[in-house]
Amino acid sequence: MRVAIIHPHLFVRGGGERLTKILATGLERAGDEVFIITFSLKGGFPEFDDVGKKVFFKSPSISLKNTTIKNLVEVALSIEEAIQCADPHVFVSMTEDVVNLGIARLLKRKLRTIQYVHFPFEEESHFSRSPYTDYYRFSSWFNKQFLWAADLIFCNSNYTQAAISRAWDKTAQVVYPGIDYPFMERVDNIGKPRENIVLYVGRFTKLKRQDFLVKIFHKVREKVGDARLILAGYPNGRHSHFLKNLLSLREEAVTIELNPSDRQLIQMYSSAKVYCHPRISEPFGLTPLEAMSQGAPVLAYNRGGIQETVIDGETGYLAKNDEEFARYIVKMLELEHSEWAEMQHKAVERASTFSPDSFVKRFRALAISGSAPC
Repeated sequence: MRVAIIHPHLFVRGGGERLTKILATGLERAGDEVFIITFSLKGGFPEFDDVGKKVFFKSPSISLKNTTIKNLVEVALSIEEAIQCADPHVFVSMTEDVVNLGIARLLKRKLRTIQYVHFPFEEESHFSRSPYTDYYRFSSWFNKQFLWAADLIFCNSNYTQAAISRAWDKTAQVVYPGIDYPFMERVDNIGKPRENIVLYVGRFTKLKRQDFLVKIFHKVREKVGDARLILAGYPNGRHSHFLKNLLSLREEAVTIELNPSDRQLIQMYSSAKVYCHPRISEPFGLTPLEAMSQGAPVLAYNRGGIQETVIDGETGYLAKNDEEFARYIVKMLELEHSEWAEMQHKAVERASTFSPDSFVKRFRALAISGSAPC
């Protein structure tokens, strides 16, 4: 099977970009021929260099002042080249821009098209127009005009599925993401004591709420004097002011690690006693599963798709509000070792059910048949 995957901004490191890498890698391992359409890979996950054949966005031969029109032309030229070179059987859009599928279907009628939705799509369109369009994104109302072009709509959780039903009046099929292949390696310190390290991994944006963790951490230190907070992740050009403010808030017990490699992430996950995920209404959340796979129980909120991965009281805790979240950090750090170790074992077991192979197998089966595998 020949599969073309479009994700415009693979120069960013984030959950959607990582899942695109997992999908492309898994399809190649299954024997499929993969073509990746994007603007650039520079600054993104280096593993993309070894996955799939690439088609990079083409600039139009004439100057276009309107950014949206320019973006549409660049995307169309690139999709046209990919279809001419690859003649794909399946075309996948890994951002919430259904217009990509509309262009593909206009260029090749007999083409199975798949839209994968990572989060309620209006969420990011609240940002100012220029940064949003610079990432080759299009407004919700515009994308809605191209829903006819999606043969199948996949999404990452029941939470996102409900949002799609409300906003698009369409039924999406849940295809749970899998954690990346490097995180499937079993760590060797399961069951052993760990330092009182609290970890969070994510892009540095306001939605991720790293500033909340920094502001409450002095209260945690009042109860657990040797507690340390590590914030690891990737800068985002649209939110550089947020990272600048976060750095100014940093205290002695708070460490910020920028642009960690997967090997560094594994080391941090496998050293953390607690993984905190302060984003509210997370649509799914890959990093909590990565943390669980390395033996770090998770603290998150009882809203969004994360309720479908973290089991409250077993693999971590789900807080109702900010005050409870802060109390749970202290509680988890102060758990008796036997109680914490039992939670840790359950977290590792839970994470193993979200394997990359399971994700790719279900995605591939649905792409071929259009219905769930037996």
